[in-house]
Formats: sequence, structure tokens, C-alpha cells
Amino acid sequence: ADLALYEGRLGDAVAILESGIRGDRAAENEGEAARKLATLAAALAALGRKAGALTAADDAVASSRRPSVVLPAAFAYLDLGHEEKAAELAGELSALVGPDPQVYSKLILAQVELSRGEPQRAIAVMGEAQQILDTWLGRYLLGRAYLELGAFTEAHSELERCLDRRGEATALFLDDVPSYRYLPPVHYWLGRALEGLGSPAAADSYRTFLEIKADGDGAPLVADARGRLRPP
Repeated sequence: ADLALYEGRLGDAVAILESGIRGDRAAENEGEAARKLATLAAALAALGRKAGALTAADDAVASSRRPSVVLPAAFAYLDLGHEEKAAELAGELSALVGPDPQVYSKLILAQVELSRGEPQRAIAVMGEAQQILDTWLGRYLLGRAYLELGAFTEAHSELERCLDRRGEATALFLDDVPSYRYLPPVHYWLGRALEGLGSPAAADSYRTFLEIKADGDGAPLVADARGRLRPP
């Protein structure tokens, strides 16, 4: 499923995840089902299947409150416009002991600020998260926030670091569950940063992104990347 999402084959990923969830539930393994449900929520949201995505996210957090489930579920809620649900999950994580839940809480709250059109506040909160732990995901989200602010130099720097540290994206939650699907959008957003800087290298980033998604079936950002490669 992670490979299918990496390549933008959303339909395949949904089918694989749904099959896996059925198997987990038959084996009464709700923890593993919750992981897949959180990923399923994101895949369905990307396909525009909002009702199914919301149900999957709700089921994920009802089955497990593990940070590695809560974080992607919270991001799915934000994609679906449910800021209040994401903020509630951030509050729960902030009450847990340990650096990981504290970082995840702040990353969620930063994305809430970004969804409200407050990139400066988002950057400040993510800076607090990075002081706790310098995470790959934090660097990626910082790059996105700087783009929203129009700070292209800073965005470029953060996104380049993500590519330099791409190995960390293979298992972001340090639980042996693959998460390489988070990497391809870095190329797209790096292209946006380079485009903002007036660099012709932006085209190379867009092409790399589209090559990865060549066999996809509607992955977000693909149409925009293609449009940016067309001559004016």
C-alpha cells in the first residue's frame, strides 16, 4: 500500500488497505487495523471520497491512540476541513510523556494554523517542535509553511534537507511501518520553491515528481505539476 501511494496508485492502495483491515479485524488485531485505517483515510481524501475518509479516520482513532496513528489521522482530518478534530487530537498528544508525542502535537497544531491562513504562527510552532526533536516531517512541513509565506529561500533550504535525509522517510514513526509515500511531494514543493526563486531547475523537480507518479490514477498535485511544465 505504501508503494502504491508513493507511485500515486490511489485505487490500488485503497483496495490493499481495505483487504488488510479486514484481515486484521478477523484476527482481532485492532492496533494494526488502526494503522491501516489512518493511511486509508488519507488515500480516500486524496480521491475526493470525503465521507469514507472521515469514517476511516474516526475508526482509526477509536481503535488506537498511538501517536503513529493519531498524527496521520489528524492530517486527514485537516484535509477534510475538520480542524477541531485535529486540534483535539493534538491536545491529547500534548498530555503524553515523551518527546515524540510532544513533537507530533505541535506539528498538528502548526498545520491547524496553516489551514487557518496563519503561516507565521505555523512556522513558530514548528520551530518549537524542531527544538524538541529535529524530524524529517518537521522539516518538510516547515518547507510547506515557508512557501505559504512566500519565503522561497527558506522553503528551498528545508526541502533540500528533506531530500538529503530521504532515508528517514522510509519509516517516519520508527515502528518498522513503511512511510515512503511522504517523499514524492517534496519534489513538487521543491519545484514550487525553485520557481519562486526564478530558477530553471524547477522544471527538473516537477519532472522527477511526475516520473514517480507516472502510473498513478489521480494523485494530488499531478495536474498542477504538468501545467507548470507547459510553456506559457
